[in-house]
Amino acid sequence: MSSPIDVIVILTPKPGKADRLEELLLTAAKAVEAKEPGTLRYHLQRETKGDAPTFVMLEKYANQAALETHGKSDHYKDLGRALKEEELLAEPLKVLFTKEAGGYGSKL
Repeated sequence: MSSPIDVIVILTPKPGKADRLEELLLTAAKAVEAKEPGTLRYHLQRETKGDAPTFVMLEKYANQAALETHGKSDHYKDLGRALKEEELLAEPLKVLFTKEAGGYGSKL
């Protein structure tokens, strides 16, 4: 049995494009929740300052197959196409594959 895969995606919008980027990311998140049972977490965080705040997407996939399913999905492809066609990003998105190193996730 393979281990869960944690991914952090960092997106930096061009000035004035943050709201549109957030709209697209939240639309994708709804599709992921509805259509990808192997995606265990797909959570968006938005920096609280500036007109081009950084977005951080925290993702967790049950296994490699779930990650591959996500990458092949129509909503993933639609998001990628919109990011490019609408020229929303100030720099290429950064994808980090991570693993737990300590601490805790929540006290709730």
